[in-house]
Amino acid sequence: MERGFVKKLSEMILEGFVLALVIFLGTQIGPAVLTIWGNINQINASIAKTKNLEKMIATVVMSRDLTELKNSEETTLAFVGDIMLDRGVYSKFVKNANGDYNFPFANIKNDLAKYDLVFGNLEGPMSDKGTDFHNLYSFRMDPSFAPVLRDIGFKVLSVANNHIYNWGRLAMEDTFTRLKENKIVVSGGGMNEEEAYNADVVDVNGTKVAFLSFSQFGLGEYSATASSSGVAVTDQGKVEKYVREARVFADVVVVSYHFGEEYQKAPNTFQKKWAKIAVDAGADLVVGGHPHVVESVEQYKNVYIAYSLGNFIFDQYFSSDTMAGGLLEVKIKDKKITSVNLRKVQMNAEYQPELL
Repeated sequence: MERGFVKKLSEMILEGFVLALVIFLGTQIGPAVLTIWGNINQINASIAKTKNLEKMIATVVMSRDLTELKNSEETTLAFVGDIMLDRGVYSKFVKNANGDYNFPFANIKNDLAKYDLVFGNLEGPMSDKGTDFHNLYSFRMDPSFAPVLRDIGFKVLSVANNHIYNWGRLAMEDTFTRLKENKIVVSGGGMNEEEAYNADVVDVNGTKVAFLSFSQFGLGEYSATASSSGVAVTDQGKVEKYVREARVFADVVVVSYHFGEEYQKAPNTFQKKWAKIAVDAGADLVVGGHPHVVESVEQYKNVYIAYSLGNFIFDQYFSSDTMAGGLLEVKIKDKKITSVNLRKVQMNAEYQPELL
């Protein structure tokens, strides 16, 4: 009995010692363990925050780099002269194209595709409506060419010229409508004065380019008014007003004129005057047409002026000068024009232009 009591007492003492030891160790080591555990959690949290921060920084840097890369990319615009797809040009098309409306542009469409935007002057209505006014030279183009012009790169076409009214108001207005339906910007013409004169702004790779077009011809006959359709003409007050307005919200302002004397290789005083009016009002580039031959490229106040780009596609076979034209390459970087380069466009016997 004494042995059992002693054994039981020994076991109780041992259990009490172990419990006391555990309690002692818990009071001494527990806080340290908790501290270490807390530190580990803090370290993990710090690591997570660091990774998130690194991710955020990488995202910001990547976004900035992409933005800088986009802004540093060079944009190239192309400006060409008069586009006339009637008369002899259409006869060649009917004879040789087998209904392919790409035929007139077969030798140049791949070159035009390399540009971010192509601008030209549509020398007459593109419609199947209206009445022929029987002018000395009267043009009306097949509207099936409209989607082709869009597909080969023409995003903006000027209609401010001396032939747009050859088949009357109905054909002129139909032209405006058909071009817009084909997602081609109509420059220098509209259903009223506001549409005709206001700048058309196109976003080209992040650069806002404003286009305004004016004609020396048509005043009082088919110039746009507050209540009637027509084209924008060379009215100094209006040219200055609308160019200045465009200057406020556009990065690059382009002014196109249909002016000058036919077949003259040098600009006259009228052309020089109006080019300077546009530049003084805020234009960054001035391009011209109507003479059917290429004229000089000059600078005024560091702004390039191409007085005439001649013919792009036309049936004036009677001279080498009228069978050639100019394509003005305009490079833009950081939302500014950095350079221009005048290249030669040569038509063959089928009136198909080719870039040399």
